[in-house]
Amino acid sequence: MKKTLILLISLLLLFACSSKKEVIKKTPPLNAEAVFEQADKKAKGGYYEEAISLLEGVKSQDVSGKYAPLAQIRIGDTYFNEKLYEEAVVEYEHFLDMHPYHKYASYAQYKLAMSYFKRIGTIDVSYSVAQKAIDEFEKLLKVYPRNPYVSIVENRIMMCKGVLAEYEFYVGRFYFKKGSYTAAAQRFNTLLQNYPHSKKESEALYYLGLSYKNAGETDRSLRAFTTLIEKYPTIELSRKAREIISSLNKQ
Repeated sequence: MKKTLILLISLLLLFACSSKKEVIKKTPPLNAEAVFEQADKKAKGGYYEEAISLLEGVKSQDVSGKYAPLAQIRIGDTYFNEKLYEEAVVEYEHFLDMHPYHKYASYAQYKLAMSYFKRIGTIDVSYSVAQKAIDEFEKLLKVYPRNPYVSIVENRIMMCKGVLAEYEFYVGRFYFKKGSYTAAAQRFNTLLQNYPHSKKESEALYYLGLSYKNAGETDRSLRAFTTLIEKYPTIELSRKAREIISSLNKQ
């Protein structure tokens, strides 16, 4: 009787184990290329969240380590194309932290810089992102000097510096209108020193001269107006500067 009971229990356990084996299904191998293609279609159709979900799946399932970095970049690109630049920054930065020597590292660094560049908007909120964009573009040139974006990057840096010059002029004019002429002069001087040949150079020289004039610093005022006339002899501001110089010399 005891032997029969033991045999019965053994058979039941064997049956249970075989049943479990039948239920367990093997996870199919990752077909990353097919998933990338699906994600591209979703993104092009405007289904960005679904595209990102597919790419996150590649990151979590890729045991080879070959496709996860590419998925990371594509997630950043998806956010970038959706104009979610802050989210894109996070993804590109994460990629560069994990894979600084990857063959697509220079691309990720470029898109990181462009994510800041694309956030430049109105003049009073653009200063910090323009400076950050310059930092990231310059890092691209320094760390990845053979990158294929050199000519584009140099142009973008010039544009960012133009934004910073606009900001300095904006703040300088603000102080000038308030009657804070010393503070205004400091801003105009910063613009002229840090961003020479910017589109705001002539105006900065003119208002620098006016700021010094109103602050009672005649010699500095004359130097600023004289520099303006020498650099831009034919513009209207230089005509006004000549009149101011003439009046100052008569005093």
